Amino acid sequence: MTKILFLVYLFLGISLVQAQNSSNQSADRVSAAEADDPSRYLTRVELLNELQHFKYFVPLNQNNVYLNETTFRTIVKIGDKFTTRLDIPFLYNSYSSPNGLKQFGISDISFRLLGYKFLDSPKNALTASIEVSLNTANSPLLGTGKNILNPVISYTATLEKGVFLIFIFQEPFSFSGNKARPNISYSELQVAFLYTWSKTLWSYIGPELYIDYVNGGASMNVEARVAFNLRPRINLYAQTGVGVFGDFIERYQWEAEIGCRYFMFRKMHENKN
Repeated sequence: MTKILFLVYLFLGISLVQAQNSSNQSADRVSAAEADDPSRYLTRVELLNELQHFKYFVPLNQNNVYLNETTFRTIVKIGDKFTTRLDIPFLYNSYSSPNGLKQFGISDISFRLLGYKFLDSPKNALTASIEVSLNTANSPLLGTGKNILNPVISYTATLEKGVFLIFIFQEPFSFSGNKARPNISYSELQVAFLYTWSKTLWSYIGPELYIDYVNGGASMNVEARVAFNLRPRINLYAQTGVGVFGDFIERYQWEAEIGCRYFMFRKMHENKN
């Protein structure tokens, strides 16, 4: 695990050196809500905390389980069309294992190998990336037990100035890891309506649909977020979500999340106009 962390940080360091402050994004698509638009490549660090409640947690056959995850995230823009991302999560699982397994610790580290922007016009943007989640959790309660490859495609349509419709499609599947743990293979489709209320306030709402190819069936969550541009370089947000149907592992009963973003190479005038 130490070697993996070293390689990840080395890759991140190289990316930071190459990161540029250029911005050829169309002016029509620049708004206060740019941090929640997946097609906007902005170098930043994020700290977020999410609490999920499961009335019935399928993997552990347990009622009333809470998961609390704190994630440190870095996103690095490389030139005009490329981006990378690194997530380091720390998880608390309220399930008290009779085997005395650790309930708190590092979870599965994930990173975006490379994201690429195929299209960026005043009305449309299309991106794709390959992401990897590693089996780094220091307890079976804190991770999937699998290494996961996750292709991601996003599409952003500008309906009018400051109003966006966002589609994100993911296809995660496990390719190695603990043979005793179940394989992972599912599709996830997120649809979000993003609305800018002012130069400093915006929100989005949308469903997340999961189709499970291992156990079969579909599940859905619906999430809503309100974000505030505290300062030109700092975003704060609060989010809540509810599970609508299904019993897939990602389908919680309810969730609450707060987060902070700090932009490292942002052009200050973008939020002063």
